[in-house]
Parts: sequence; C-alpha cells; structure tokens
Amino acid sequence: MSNVIKSFRVIECKDPAFKDISLKSSSIYNEIIEEARKKHEQIVSEAEKKAEEIMDKAYMEYEKQLNIAYEKSKTIFEESRDKGYSEGYELGINNGYDEGYNKGYEEGKKEAEKLIKEALEIKEYYNTRRSQILKDAEKDLIDLVIAICEKVFNQKVMEDEKYIISLVLNGIEGLEVKDKLTIITSKEDYEVLKNNENTILAKASLIDSVEIRINSEMKKGDCILETSKGNIDVSLNGQLEEIKDFIYTILNNE
Repeated sequence: MSNVIKSFRVIECKDPAFKDISLKSSSIYNEIIEEARKKHEQIVSEAEKKAEEIMDKAYMEYEKQLNIAYEKSKTIFEESRDKGYSEGYELGINNGYDEGYNKGYEEGKKEAEKLIKEALEIKEYYNTRRSQILKDAEKDLIDLVIAICEKVFNQKVMEDEKYIISLVLNGIEGLEVKDKLTIITSKEDYEVLKNNENTILAKASLIDSVEIRINSEMKKGDCILETSKGNIDVSLNGQLEEIKDFIYTILNNE
C-alpha cells in the first residue's frame, strides 16, 4: 500500500495544484492516528502476553515430560538389567549379567526416546500455538483498530456541528481560485455553513462571492466545492477513507 496520502477527492479537476490539499490539516487527524497507534500497541501487548503464558505452560510441561522420561527410563533400565541378569544366571549363562545389562539399556533407551519425543511434540505444539495466536492477532488487529477509530471519528464529528466548516476551509486553503465559490451540501449542514458564510469568504481571499446550495441526495457531512478550476469533494466519508488507508499503511509497517 502506498505511503502517500491522497488529498481530498478531486473531481472534474482542471488544475493539478488541487492535489496539494493535505488531509493532514484535518482538525482531528492527529487525534485519530494517535488513537490508532494506542489501540494497536494495546492489542499487540495483550496478544504477546497471552502467547508468553502459553509458552511458559509449554516449557513447564516440556520439563515435566523430560523428567518423567529420565526417571522412567532409569527405572526400566535397572529393572531390565536385573531381570536379564537373573534370567541369564538361571540359564547358567556366564555372560548373563552382560546380556541383562544390554537388554535393560536398550529397553530403557527406547522408552526414554519415546518419552522425549512426546515432550518435544508438546513443545512444538505450544510453539505452533504461540505463532498462531500472534498471527491471528495481527490478522484481526488492523480491522479492529480501524473500527475503533471510525467510531471515534464519527463521534467527534457528531459532537462538533461546525466540523463541516473546517472541511470547507481546509478544502480551499492555499488554492489560488478567483471569482465564485459554490458550496454544495446536505440540508442538515446548510444552516451551519450559511451562518459562517462570511468566515469562509474571509478565508478565501481571492474569491469574490460564496454561494451555498442544498443537494437533497447528500447526507450530513457530504460537501462539494465548485470552483472555476474544478470541483473538490471534501466530504467526511472521503476523509474517513483516507484516514483508514493511512492507518492501514502505518500499522502494516510497524
């Protein structure tokens, strides 16, 4: 994913300078990004903690199995050695002790190898579990952080009815557009924009007049700026998508 953050969506653009409008001028941009980082670190920390708990349990089980293998193989070795020696002695075989020893050694070795193999399988199982937990956490992490940040974004916008003003001001900032600016918005945001028409006009120093129109199909937060050099979509949904793209980028790179 590209590390370049696209600006407000530009439609019917006649001037490449429009592409220089930066989303980073958004008043809640840094707050949303910081929230994403915090949530990311928190979830990663929790996943790693859970994985470490699994590994601690795995090593305890691993050590337990190794001890069992050692003690059991030692017992089998001694029992097999004594049994082999006794059988050899009863059969009158002079090397009965050696045969008993070798038999006990082989049986003990096989049993020990079997138990050690089981212990290693337990260790491998928990290693795999640990890796899977971290992998699953990473897989779900970004979507969860995005959902959290989207909720924060929408909540802050709902709390600040004048946020639509900052969208317009950020959209026209730095643009050398003359003549007339037409703002097309939803009926929900119309009054706020109309009441701040002079503020917008003062900010756009080269613009002679501002017209604000309602588009009945637009939702709250939707806004398009019409200028002599092209139209700019500064809607909230567009900004949110850009923020989401940026969060995907920074979290994938961490």
